[in-house]
Amino acid sequence: MEDTARQSRDLVREIVMSKTLEERFLMCAEMYEEAKEYAKVEIPEHLSMDERENYIFERIHGANPMELI
Repeated sequence: MEDTARQSRDLVREIVMSKTLEERFLMCAEMYEEAKEYAKVEIPEHLSMDERENYIFERIHGANPMELI
């Protein structure tokens, strides 16, 4: 979906690409951790630890880990 103005996308890209590789990697890692926190909000309480991890993975990636292997 392209709902962001080209000028805005270009500005964000310029800002992100001005960062070092390490900074970009850390940004990605932080965003992934945030996504995990949001996914945890909806976890049914009766799930085991493994089921919880699979639930979080599926909420973020849209598929079960075994479906992507």
